[in-house]
Amino acid sequence: MHASLHSSMQSGRLHITVFGCAGSGKSSLIRALTGQAPAAASDLPDTSKEPVYLPYHLDRVGPVVLVDTSGIDGEAVHTQRTKQVMEETDLGILIFSQEDACFQLEKVWYRELAARNIPVIGVITKVDERYVDIDPLEMELNIPIVKISSKKKFNLGSLKDAIRVFAPAEYERPSIVGDLVHPGDTVILVTPESMPAPKYRLVASQQQILRDLLDHHAMALFVTDAELPGLLGKLSEPPTYVITDSQVFDKVAALLPASVPLTTYAILMARFKGDLDRFVEGAEAIRSLKPGDKVLLSEGCIQHPHNGEIDRQFVEQKLREAAGGQLELATTVGADFPENLGEYKLIVHCGGCIFNRKQLMMRLLRSCEQGVPMTNYGISYAYFGGFLPRVLEALQTGERR
Repeated sequence: MHASLHSSMQSGRLHITVFGCAGSGKSSLIRALTGQAPAAASDLPDTSKEPVYLPYHLDRVGPVVLVDTSGIDGEAVHTQRTKQVMEETDLGILIFSQEDACFQLEKVWYRELAARNIPVIGVITKVDERYVDIDPLEMELNIPIVKISSKKKFNLGSLKDAIRVFAPAEYERPSIVGDLVHPGDTVILVTPESMPAPKYRLVASQQQILRDLLDHHAMALFVTDAELPGLLGKLSEPPTYVITDSQVFDKVAALLPASVPLTTYAILMARFKGDLDRFVEGAEAIRSLKPGDKVLLSEGCIQHPHNGEIDRQFVEQKLREAAGGQLELATTVGADFPENLGEYKLIVHCGGCIFNRKQLMMRLLRSCEQGVPMTNYGISYAYFGGFLPRVLEALQTGERR
């Protein structure tokens, strides 16, 4: 699967990325492990510099995404894109293949991975063609190293065992709402009558939350805000929980008893994908904005400025109002994210529904290291609307149940 098709359906899977020089056998390794060929062979010269994503179910690990990267040959374009892929990587497989056996380039990339706290498994390929003494390398880097032959399928079982042992156990929260609801709970999901998604589709966050509710055996009722009064009138008792689109929060809140926990899709995704406490702290920086300040808006989706349930233009307008004048606003989309964040007073990120948690947390960590507050669209929307305390209380109420 090509990077541009890397959808939200893969965002909850463990991401295992294969790194190595051009010609090292990355695509062959993935094909040997899965029996499937990646959509493009990144080991060949002049092929796409974009990563290739292959969903796969690894026995005793579960659903994963294997990522085939372009060769780590030092070329600037390759280097930058491969570093971006690291930010969504949960486990790295690094192929050591240089002929002189000094592996200087691979060691550079190992340090890049280690700096991001990404566990690494080293691989020596083509052992049917050459001998490499791995003891010095294992001692120097203190990582497991497995010798394999993709061509003859030699020792692939040992590599799979290493993946099972070294794959991080908590690369994602267990679920989006599993700790907030119980089996049999009545949960109402509300979307605006003018749905912010193409016909016959739901916003990605709504899809994921609805599926999670069903997986936890809650009774999910999906309605528009116009239908909500009729649904409430038919229920013999108030719903256990209500989740709404941010844009109709006030309308939904006016129809519910104050005792009913009410939150938004965006808040739930902020909690699931990132660090909710840090996002809330970041929102407090909005009040200190001044005219002329630089603010970065960063989104995962590349198609349009309407990111899920929250419109980018709305956020821009509210930020200007909070600052009392014009701001210098910059926007990044997709994998683009600046290395140097120090020039910004605030970063406002999308919900990250097409990202995995590692990718979003790496951005949050980088902003923290550089002293730049970071919040997200959902938190900022609730902050602007004055309902942030209520949506946060709904999470605490659910966690106490």
